[in-house]
Amino acid sequence: MLNEVLTAIDHSPKLASLFKSCPLYLLERIKKQDFSLGKFQLFQGNPYEFTYLLVSGQIKVYLMASNGKSVVLDIYGPGMFIGEQEAIIQKPYSASITNITDVTLLRMANNDFNEWRLYDQQFANKLIYNLSFQIYNLTQRTERYSLHSATEQIITFLIKEKKQNHQVNREQLTFEVDTSYRNINRILQNLVDLNLLAIKNGKIHVLNEKELALIAAGTNEMRDL
Repeated sequence: MLNEVLTAIDHSPKLASLFKSCPLYLLERIKKQDFSLGKFQLFQGNPYEFTYLLVSGQIKVYLMASNGKSVVLDIYGPGMFIGEQEAIIQKPYSASITNITDVTLLRMANNDFNEWRLYDQQFANKLIYNLSFQIYNLTQRTERYSLHSATEQIITFLIKEKKQNHQVNREQLTFEVDTSYRNINRILQNLVDLNLLAIKNGKIHVLNEKELALIAAGTNEMRDL
């Protein structure tokens, strides 16, 4: 079991740095777990005994209302903790969790996590950085959801991903835009009809970044698309 954990840690420089000064007796109690798509789920309002560290894959953090409507708070990648805030303040989960890809996780008891945090100043500093990064991302997402239309959110995300040479599909937009899947499809089709986007093999391609940016900025009649 320890060898599996060490192998997972050694494959990532970020994780290796994080665990560099972890006490061995705590490291020996960590368990490696693998989950296929959608099989790792934790729910807001419920208490859990474990804190998790994402080794590979992606995790969706979201809120779910009683009427079934949900809103995505963040998408976590490797190196992010799950449940660390709740472990520190000893509260039920404030949001729900599910994996949107196959994932590998490291699981530790909340008590062990808190002991590590108090014992290891280097780890505590990195934890503060991670939490600050999460708050920063949440603030940016809240600003997008609150102040920008669905069209603006879609265009802004597509342009940002294009600049980073990332390919985007419809499913990714559901994690980044506060609107329904049906409305996303409607907006995309309108933009395709305007020859501003193309969709091939499920991938969305930006054809005219300049015109899209004008729409997102609200400088032409397509603002309320």
